[in-house]
Amino acid sequence: MKTLKTIDEKKYDLVIENGTVVFGSFKEKEILNIGIIGDKIEIISKDRLYGKKIIDAKNLYVTPGFIDVHSHSDISGFIDESCSSKIYQGVTSEINGNCGIGISPWSDENRENLKKYIQTHSDINYYPIDLNKTKSFLDLNRFLEKEKLVTNQGFLIGAGCIRIAVMGFKSSEANESEIEKMKMLLEKQFDEGALGISFGLIYQPGNFMSQREILELLKVVKKYDKVASFHMRDEVNEIEKSIEEVIYYGRETKAKVNVSHLKVMNRKNWGKSRKIIEMLEKAWKSGVLISFDQYPYEATCTNLFVLIPQNVFDGDIETFIKEIPNFSDKVMSLIRENIEKRGGSKNIVVSNSYLKDTYFNGKTISEISKYLNLSEEETVLYILEKSKGKAQAIYFSMDLEDVKEFFKSDLGVIASDGNSLPMEDKFELGNPHPRNFGTFPKYIWMNKDEVSIEKIINRITERPAKLFRLEGRGEIKNGNFADITIFDLDKIKDSSTFQNSFQCPVGIEYVVINGKIVLEEGTVFTAKAGTILVN
Repeated sequence: MKTLKTIDEKKYDLVIENGTVVFGSFKEKEILNIGIIGDKIEIISKDRLYGKKIIDAKNLYVTPGFIDVHSHSDISGFIDESCSSKIYQGVTSEINGNCGIGISPWSDENRENLKKYIQTHSDINYYPIDLNKTKSFLDLNRFLEKEKLVTNQGFLIGAGCIRIAVMGFKSSEANESEIEKMKMLLEKQFDEGALGISFGLIYQPGNFMSQREILELLKVVKKYDKVASFHMRDEVNEIEKSIEEVIYYGRETKAKVNVSHLKVMNRKNWGKSRKIIEMLEKAWKSGVLISFDQYPYEATCTNLFVLIPQNVFDGDIETFIKEIPNFSDKVMSLIRENIEKRGGSKNIVVSNSYLKDTYFNGKTISEISKYLNLSEEETVLYILEKSKGKAQAIYFSMDLEDVKEFFKSDLGVIASDGNSLPMEDKFELGNPHPRNFGTFPKYIWMNKDEVSIEKIINRITERPAKLFRLEGRGEIKNGNFADITIFDLDKIKDSSTFQNSFQCPVGIEYVVINGKIVLEEGTVFTAKAGTILVN
């Protein structure tokens, strides 16, 4: 072992020694020691440091904690169990409220509509939430500060929540008065510290939003120097048109815009990734402040309602279910078309039916169709009816080469599009997408032989921190918060599979959040070190 010169006998709360430090920036990695006092990095040095607690990181990589900018852990702070699936991946910070979906704000007259919205779109919708604690971002902030969090958590404001608070699930365009109310409500959330806004233009009520409504809300985003993330209107056959729409918003308002979970779906569209990147990079060079996030998987996951024509479901689940027997042949034909767009019935797997009988979980629509002796479209409607709209599915509709092509662009960051979940396999959770358990180790494993470790780590630390203005995070630097992930580059790999998702990745040895060790030698032993992220 090397003998390090002792120049500082100050006892730090935590010392990480002998590790290969990857700073998060493009600064070249270096073997160094890190001294931490409280929740901050106090010193980075080649000299020996003394600590109350010492982690020997010899032969390990020491990096900033990974930042998941597209997360759906909005409810995890309300759950009694330890939702540790992100910590096992090395994630220390999450940004929730994506795809237009969230748990705040709400208005008295539309509180029940927000409850329906949450139940339709949350993976953890079985857990009761006291909405009195989430009427505004400030309420949510105060509640979560008291409860302590698994990870650091920031929140975007879902445009769906804003619109529901003002208009409910009305399908009409917002008028001037309604737009002004939405803008005022958004300003209030920004004043209270929310990080940005998200749009779910494929989901109700986001799909009812006109370009004029969106442009007006983006004026508020620009004013506050926040970020607007977009689940686009179409990620399948009209993906180029949808990309152009987001570029248009960025160009017209000068606001920062981000494309959520960038992907190419439907076999006939495979190979379009290069053209899409060219569109985005051309826009960036022309002055549009655009970025994107992606996950390293070939399958998506969302509710079964994406298979239903948008003019059939307006967000009212009870009415939708009552109308199922009256659906026309044209509606059934459109459902059939949507099944094909999403990969076909043999490539759509029910991840959670939310039924007491778990038989459907893990089965394809094709298999369930044969079991029920129903057509594929009737099968989808049957599951939606029995689950009261909660059912989730995994859609194998992407090509790995497109995923890898998106990796190459410097406009992108990596994100899970998943939740912080309890690691214990629970009936209520079914068999969720592996992205909830392995996104970041998988990304590192896929790229470690192709790209420098500095560039890999930058994409999951400093770049997302700068994009969402997370001050003091994303880089190993004196004075920054001590969010640190320590891993074995030779061993790091995801273990979660589509058949058995509740599996921890390997290679992540330690995770430190705000100066507290929450994962030691691969095992989570405390998971309440996080804080609220605001700007």
